[in-house]
Amino acid sequence: MTSLVEVESLSKKYGKEVILENINFTINQGDKIALIGKNGSGKTTF
Repeated sequence: MTSLVEVESLSKKYGKEVILENINFTINQGDKIALIGKNGSGKTTF
């Protein structure tokens, strides 16, 4: 399968607050994805 996006060890902080930590994923051609979560969980940052 053809990888369109590959992410390894993605992390994000706002000041001292860790929003995302060590995220890994691959999006392949034809995959359907959705980001779901509570307010403030990092969807927009992601």
